[in-house]
Amino acid sequence: MSDRDRHGPGDDGHRRAAHAMQAGVVGLTLALLGATAIAADPPAPPKPPPRPTGIAPKGDFTAGLARPEGDPGATGHDELSDDAFRAKAEAAAIRKSGVAAKRNGTRLILSSSGRPIVFDSVWPGIGGANESAFEDYRFDGLSPDREFYIVRATYYEGTNVLWVSRKDGTRHEMHGEARPSPDGSFIAMANASEAHDFNGILVWERAQGRLIERFRLVPSPDQPAFYRFMRWKDGRTVELEKTTRGDPITCPHANEETLVVLVRDGERWTLKDVSPPRCAR
Repeated sequence: MSDRDRHGPGDDGHRRAAHAMQAGVVGLTLALLGATAIAADPPAPPKPPPRPTGIAPKGDFTAGLARPEGDPGATGHDELSDDAFRAKAEAAAIRKSGVAAKRNGTRLILSSSGRPIVFDSVWPGIGGANESAFEDYRFDGLSPDREFYIVRATYYEGTNVLWVSRKDGTRHEMHGEARPSPDGSFIAMANASEAHDFNGILVWERAQGRLIERFRLVPSPDQPAFYRFMRWKDGRTVELEKTTRGDPITCPHANEETLVVLVRDGERWTLKDVSPPRCAR
């Protein structure tokens, strides 16, 4: 006699129902465990807004110009390399500026009241330097009032922007793209960086040919925030966009963007939110 004959035709149905119930319980348990694991994951830090790259418009502006011996951008081996781009952009900036700036191999030479201002680059393979010692200084033009040289520095890890006084050679670390106020009396800079570059906001005042720092904000690593310069609204107000980690309830797994203003009141600068956070998915 078969098992089916001994137990009756209904037993198969009961067994199938029991198996289905067990599979459902197991599936529900796995789903709950997965949801718990997802909920336990910490939110990802916000991504900084995109930033411009390069130091001049692309294009061969240096056709027919002699390039210095030893410049890795002048070898011609890779015309699309970063080194070649920086070399071309610098040659174009020197030609357009009309100032006493020149390159001699690894050395960038500027002039301040008749005295030389020297930036010595460290290029891999030259003088025994290795890749981690890389420093590259390139002339990038003049400030809007033509009182400062602009030099862009590229390191093995990170970058910087230097303003160098044409009057006395004083160097100021601007860290990013500096934006003069409408009357030129103040300069604002907002730079967003997750790693090696400066992350935050700076404001300088122009005073008798000098730059005096009047405001500095560096967000805490525990509460990361990234700022993007938008515009000078007027001579005392800077509009910026702030990007932060999204609220875990209203904006989970995404960033929040907020419009903020940096306002000057007498000698004091104050940063204020002027719009509610917007969830950027």
